[in-house]
Amino acid sequence: MNRVLNPKRQAILEAARRLFLAHGYGGASMEAIAEAAPVSKPTLYNHFHGKNDLFEAVVVGQCDDLLSTLSQTQTAMPDPVTGLKAIATAFVELLYTEEALGLYRLLIAEQQHFPELGKRVYRASAEPALRQLSAYLAGLNTRGQLAVTDADTSSQLLIGMLKGDQHFRCLLGLQTGLTSAEKRHLIDSAVHLFLRGHGYAP
Repeated sequence: MNRVLNPKRQAILEAARRLFLAHGYGGASMEAIAEAAPVSKPTLYNHFHGKNDLFEAVVVGQCDDLLSTLSQTQTAMPDPVTGLKAIATAFVELLYTEEALGLYRLLIAEQQHFPELGKRVYRASAEPALRQLSAYLAGLNTRGQLAVTDADTSSQLLIGMLKGDQHFRCLLGLQTGLTSAEKRHLIDSAVHLFLRGHGYAP
C-alpha cells in the first residue's frame, strides 16, 4: 500500500514504534511519544485520535510491503509459481524482522489488559492480507491454474507453512531470525508443497 506520509506523521510513527517496543503498550504514553517525535500534543492528536489508533498504524505500517505485494500480484495475475513466491517472500521478510517479532510479542503480552487492541490490529493487518490472498487463489482456481476448493482455508494453510516451528522459536528467543538461505529454503519448500497439494501442472 505504501502510503505517502508527511514528515510529522512519519516522525510520530517512528517514535511510537520505538517506545512501544521499549516500554510496552501500557508504558508508552502519548505525552512521551509526542516528546520523542518531537511534536506538540495537538499535532499528535490531529494525526491519531488515541493510543489504539497509533499502535494500529504502527503495525499496519509494518505490513505495507506485504499488502502492496498482494495487491500487485492479484492485479498482475502472474503464473502461480511466480505469484506465490512473491507473496511468500513478502510475508517471510515481514514475519521474521526483529521489529515484527517484537510487536507480535507485545500484542500477546498486552492482550489481557487491552483486549480490543488485538482485535483492531488483526482487522487492520492480518484480515486484509488473508482476504487479498484468498482472492488471488480464487482467481487461480477460476482460470484453472490451481484446484482451490476453499480459498480461505488454503490461504491459512500457506501462511501456516511459512510460520510453523521456526517462527515460534524466534518468538521465544531461541533463535534471532532466519538467514537468507533459510528464508529461500522455507519459501521454496512451502510454495512447492502448496502447489503440489493444489494440483499444479506446469
